[in-house]
Amino acid sequence: GDVQTFIFNNLQTPLTALGSTLPATIVVLLIEGILWSFGLHGANIVGSVMSPIWLTLTAENATALAAGDVIPNIVTSQFYNNFIKIGGSGATFGLCLLLLFAAKSKQFKALGKLSIGPEIFTINESIIFGMPIVLNPIMIVPFLLAPIIMGVVAFFAMSTGLVPYTNGVNIPWTTPPIIAGFLVSGWRGAVLNIVQIALSAAIYFPFFKIADNLAVKQELENDEEVQHQMDAVEA
Repeated sequence: GDVQTFIFNNLQTPLTALGSTLPATIVVLLIEGILWSFGLHGANIVGSVMSPIWLTLTAENATALAAGDVIPNIVTSQFYNNFIKIGGSGATFGLCLLLLFAAKSKQFKALGKLSIGPEIFTINESIIFGMPIVLNPIMIVPFLLAPIIMGVVAFFAMSTGLVPYTNGVNIPWTTPPIIAGFLVSGWRGAVLNIVQIALSAAIYFPFFKIADNLAVKQELENDEEVQHQMDAVEA
C-alpha cells in the first residue's frame, strides 16, 4: 500500500487504542505532574504527543453521534480538558477556593484573590508559580494525586453510565468548569464537575493547611523582625 496507510495501520491505530485506556491516561497525568513540579510546562510537553491521539478519539465520538451510533470512547480531548483539568493542570480549582476562603496567611489570601479570575478559565500558572507548587515538597503530592483521582472518578462515572460519554464537541480548553461539563456531557456532566471541584478541595485541604500554617508563621516572624528594626531605629 501507500505510506499513509502504513502509518495509520502500524502507528496511529495502536497509539489511539492505547491512548483511550485509563492506565495510559494515568501514566500521562503522572508524567505531566512530575514535569510541572520541576517548573516545566507539563501540559504543553505531554500535549504535543497526546493531543493528536485524543483529538482523533474526539472525532470518532463526533462521527458516531452524527451517525446515530453508540459513542465509542471515554477518554478524549474533552475528557482530559474538562473532566480532569478542573481549574488547570493539577486540578487546582478546589485549591484556589481554599486560598480565597480558608487561608489565614495574608500572602495566600492575596494569591487566592489574584488567581480566581484566571482559574475560572482553567489558567493556574499564578498558583503553580506563586504559591508555589513548583519544587514544593508539600504541594507536589496533591498536585500529582488530584488529576489522577479526577480521571478515575470521571472514567468510572462514564463507564457505569452515570454520566454520558463526551459528545465530540471540541469546545475551547478555557471553557469554565460546570459549563464545560454541560456542553460535552449534558447536565450530568455539569453535576460531575461540581462533585470534582469539591473533591479537589478535599484532596488539597490537608496539604494546604500545612502550607498555610507555615506561611502564617513566616509572616509573624517577618513582622517581628521589622518591629525590632523599627524599635532599634527609634532608640
